[in-house]
Amino acid sequence: MANQRLPSLNLIRVFETAARRLSFKEAAEELFVSPPAVSHQIRALEEHLGITLFKRENRKIALTAAGKRYYLHVKRGLDLIDSATLAVRKEKKKRRFVVNTLPNIASLLLFPNIHEFQARYPELNIQIDADISRIDFEHSETTVAIRHECGNEPGLTYQPLVRISLTPICSRRYLQQHPGLLDGDFSDCRLIRISGDSYQWPRWQTQWNALTETSDELVVSTVEASIAAVKNGIGVAMGYLPTSYQFMCDDDGLVLPLPDRVTRHGECFLAYRSDHAGDDIIKAFYGWVQTIIAKEWTDKKN
Repeated sequence: MANQRLPSLNLIRVFETAARRLSFKEAAEELFVSPPAVSHQIRALEEHLGITLFKRENRKIALTAAGKRYYLHVKRGLDLIDSATLAVRKEKKKRRFVVNTLPNIASLLLFPNIHEFQARYPELNIQIDADISRIDFEHSETTVAIRHECGNEPGLTYQPLVRISLTPICSRRYLQQHPGLLDGDFSDCRLIRISGDSYQWPRWQTQWNALTETSDELVVSTVEASIAAVKNGIGVAMGYLPTSYQFMCDDDGLVLPLPDRVTRHGECFLAYRSDHAGDDIIKAFYGWVQTIIAKEWTDKKN
């Protein structure tokens, strides 16, 4: 049901034009109607509002004080409507390209580099959704998803991006303070664990029979938080390779105390609907992500 308090947009447009030009005749010429039609609609608006908007002096008109105030509000509102309309039309011309990915991949890989892909394809309206949950392609606008581990969903194609491995990581200073780490002894160290990934430390420990039993622990919620804790010398975390190479680029960066003790942790894939397999933009995005991974996640020490 229409809001009975609001005048029609047509009356508002006529008023804005007449108030801007301070002439019913010029307003009529701009709106392609007759001057009497403009005068009639202005009177209809005044009756609707219960106020006088214009002073009519012979053949001249002027805004009343109330008319001036109303004009300022109306102009601001019409400007917003015009801007919103232009934005919608512009967006309609662009193709939405929605990327769903894990938060750490979004922050480490996509956000710092996505401008490069956008520059290649300015016709795209790119959106990055960072979420640890696996998105349902059937009930979302997701175009592609970067996922850890391959699923068995029907109708989806998975293309491999990078293999993920586990090995401890700490700051250079922390390693100097805890030299036992070089021999796999964590007894006097603080372990940093991620609450959402309880298998990382036990999986690595089982394969390498490492002495990681300690009561000194810090539990954080994200990979980014664990890296921040490591950078601040709080303890030793389980690093994900090759992503951790991104933090080992300078002499003051992080280090791997046991670089030869690496445990396979899975693989990242680019997932998309199988019926989009021939999409040139998706193909280009897949190749671009591979290039960025090679640039950002390579061990530059070797």
